[in-house]
Amino acid sequence: MGRRWLLLVIILMMLPVNVHASETDTKQAWNDIAANVLEFGKQEEFDRAKVMLEEFAQTFPGDAGDELTTTELRIVLNAHDRAMQSITAVDKASEQRIQALTEFRLAVDALVSTDQPMWRQMDDKLLQLINEMSTAIEHSDIDVYESSKSRFIGTYSIIKPAMAIDLSAETQQRLDSHIAFIERYASAKDKQLVGQLKTMHDDFENAFNKSKEKDDASILWMIVSIGGIITLTLIYVAFRKYQGEKESQKRKQVD
Repeated sequence: MGRRWLLLVIILMMLPVNVHASETDTKQAWNDIAANVLEFGKQEEFDRAKVMLEEFAQTFPGDAGDELTTTELRIVLNAHDRAMQSITAVDKASEQRIQALTEFRLAVDALVSTDQPMWRQMDDKLLQLINEMSTAIEHSDIDVYESSKSRFIGTYSIIKPAMAIDLSAETQQRLDSHIAFIERYASAKDKQLVGQLKTMHDDFENAFNKSKEKDDASILWMIVSIGGIITLTLIYVAFRKYQGEKESQKRKQVD
């Protein structure tokens, strides 16, 4: 009876792992499609990119839909719509299309990845652009400031959906408030803007670091889960060995 109970416990512990494996396969399929969409876009094969976007619409969210939040669904579906609109609009330049496809690619990757999402690789570029804006203000170089600001806002708009998936709503709102200020009220002639940019730099840097902490927590959870299964397996093996020795001793006593 004890042996059967231990077998049941081990089977029950293994079931979530199998379910998780199935969900991982589904999400990986989303990621593969999104990767192909962007690759075809870079090759300016927009008809093939459109076919892949249509395939994504048929498979998303699928069986894994219950595991997604309303926010995650909304962000990915909106990014998908923008990508589809960009490649079907005849007046869109190739660069604008690639930006929309990249936005979609990064959003899907953020949804799927548990370690090192692609958008986080943009941290050096964004922080460098903020520094360039500050330096331009200090040197009263309006042209450099406007150029750096334009590239910063453009880059942020591409990675924003992916960031919104990984970051808390409060952190995302704080970042958005910086962008709104820069777009509407900031002036390259205002030396006090350097202080605002310093605060923005710190908030973006913290946002990237928070994403890393989230990844570390996911990895820790995985290690603990696997460790628990291994422990149960070792307990079962030890129990089998104990039962075998016990039965052996009984047979010796009978003999």
